[in-house]
Amino acid sequence: MSVLGVSVAGAGELVGRVGWRNERLRGSPEARPPMRAVRSYEGLAVKRPVFLEREPGSGRIWFVENYAWEEYRSVVKRFEDVAGVKEAEVLLEIPGDGELAYGLCFHPKFAENGYVYIGTNGKGPGEKHHSRIVRYTVGREAPWRIDETSRFVVIEWESNGHNGAAAVFGKDGMLYVTSGDGSANADALVSGQDTASWLSKVMRIDVDGAEGGKGYRVPGANPFVGVAGVLPETWAYGLRNPWRITSDEVSGQIWVGQNGQDLREYAHLLERGANYGWSEYEGSRVFQAGRLRGPAAFTVPTIEHGHEEFRSLTGGFVYRGEKFPELAGAYVYGDYGTGRVWAMRHDGVKVEWQRELADTSAAIAGFGTNGAGDILLADHLGNAVLRLERAGAGESGGAERFPRRLSETGLFAATASLTLEAGVHGYQLRGTSWHDGAEGTYAVALPEGAVADGMVAGDDAWRSWKFPDGSALVQTLTLPGEPGRASERVETRVLLKEGGDWAAYSWLWNEAQTDAELVPAGGVERERNGVKWRVPGRSECVLCHGRGADYVLGMTSARLNLEVEREGKRVNQLMQLAADGVVRVPGKDGKELVMDARAVREVPRMADPHDEGVPLDQRVRAYFAVNCSHCHRHEGGGNSRMDLSPWLTGESRHLIDEVPQHGGFGMPDARLIVPREPGRSVLPVRMSGRGAGQMPPVGTRVVDPRGLGLIYRWLANGADGP
Repeated sequence: MSVLGVSVAGAGELVGRVGWRNERLRGSPEARPPMRAVRSYEGLAVKRPVFLEREPGSGRIWFVENYAWEEYRSVVKRFEDVAGVKEAEVLLEIPGDGELAYGLCFHPKFAENGYVYIGTNGKGPGEKHHSRIVRYTVGREAPWRIDETSRFVVIEWESNGHNGAAAVFGKDGMLYVTSGDGSANADALVSGQDTASWLSKVMRIDVDGAEGGKGYRVPGANPFVGVAGVLPETWAYGLRNPWRITSDEVSGQIWVGQNGQDLREYAHLLERGANYGWSEYEGSRVFQAGRLRGPAAFTVPTIEHGHEEFRSLTGGFVYRGEKFPELAGAYVYGDYGTGRVWAMRHDGVKVEWQRELADTSAAIAGFGTNGAGDILLADHLGNAVLRLERAGAGESGGAERFPRRLSETGLFAATASLTLEAGVHGYQLRGTSWHDGAEGTYAVALPEGAVADGMVAGDDAWRSWKFPDGSALVQTLTLPGEPGRASERVETRVLLKEGGDWAAYSWLWNEAQTDAELVPAGGVERERNGVKWRVPGRSECVLCHGRGADYVLGMTSARLNLEVEREGKRVNQLMQLAADGVVRVPGKDGKELVMDARAVREVPRMADPHDEGVPLDQRVRAYFAVNCSHCHRHEGGGNSRMDLSPWLTGESRHLIDEVPQHGGFGMPDARLIVPREPGRSVLPVRMSGRGAGQMPPVGTRVVDPRGLGLIYRWLANGADGP
């Protein structure tokens, strides 16, 4: 056995490893949602899909691939909606310098005119970025290809961030087009309530009534036609980032899904002439008081989720298929960050019901349907098209058996002393992340006969180990005591892998420090040791433990490569974990590498961010690796170009002298980091505040003083410069 964080048994001397016998920590504490996501069109290769749409009157499905990170371009493709389909046909390579497409819609008379409308953003007049709706014509005879010379810009406006550019035809035959606030953070252009601008709107235009070579005319029935100071195209305004819009062909309902800023995600059943409040309001909460203006009063969102549930809402569509009759007329939507799928049915006056449909591991960027009535998901990071199906028998059961007390999980032989059960191994990390002053201890549990795969060479040494189903990773956070007050355990967090996916659970310690109680899904807030502490909700955990970081944050060879105490001796932890049977390292020839002293010497070691004997730039890189890189990396969800992956250096990080994509916080000529100029450096400002724009955005309410001091010292010493 061992005490959490320090092994005390000679497991390396055992002939056979003792595996963890997990008899209770399985399933979920709540009844699981009624549906699950599975891969559809398994033989079809897709890359970075962001949008799906059925072609009217045919058995084909269109989709948009968006390569914003790799190549900064987009491709429109099409495939036959048949079992076993293996190839997609390239219809259009979006032209221009870095123009990206996000979605498309078909003209109501597509069968006759072949018109398809694509929403894009890229360079436009004056080399400034513009959002636009572009019309192309599809041939009316086989092979039904797009005529690239038919490109016609219907409408465009300057925008460089929160671009909108979603479009849909309403039941009235008008084209509804969205625009965002045109900036990247906190309505930097103050456009949310600027009724005269093209930004922060849902616009309604008549593309069939255009004359004189123009792309459209303004319908006379628009609510603000003739109103001074209001763009006549406006149907509604006060939107932040409305990048998805859909129209129900039966009810005529139009839904707009958009993203919030700091705390909320929301969607609207579109109302004529509505003001949705941005940026005085973020959803229904006041964001920046005093900005609301214009001819319309504030309208609250129809759908609203806090960031404890959603992180980046993706609007979907109103379901009218036959496969799920209980969803008829319901608006299906989801979340890019957590993979959850929800639905709401609204009769136009009131909500009839709203519920969660599925909890997936997908990065949901778009929704669609096919001829069979499936609900399809565009999994942007998974490079796949998924479909929802009903959960199998027993998949939603077993909630009553899930351990409500930490002592019931089978992880500890003696919970009060944190003595680990047989087969559960304590480990230590170099460079622990900031948890408002709490100190962490760690353990890993693997089922009998299972082992993790580690990587030790080059960049791979910084990547997460691969764990089998049934694995559990354990972190206990303890707040140190002040004078006259003992230290106090606050919570124990567990990442549990089942069915190829990771789920997060937390147990809150009682005041007697003898056991801990399972925390509800939405999290709780308590005051412990003088600190206002939030135990995160399960979806909040996924914001950091996401797919971009491969879910597991701490267990990388570079962070585990350190000396630990073992039976009174100093031993290398990687060697010990290998000897304990926790990890194996596959070699190039497929054989397992022997983790001896010679092999360990070749494994990179992460620096301790607070070791004064280590060069400053290495310490800063380690601090970024521990606290920032799980989001700020390729595919990490950090929503910026900055990449703080620990294997990157120099310009590849997009950090030094880079223009911030989320506002300059009032600084003149702001940059992310300007060597020796803290007055122009945004990054330490965001680290030093709590509230709007804070970094990290979740999981902390107290500034990390040592970390902030480290960054300022690095900045003052020239950052990465000489």
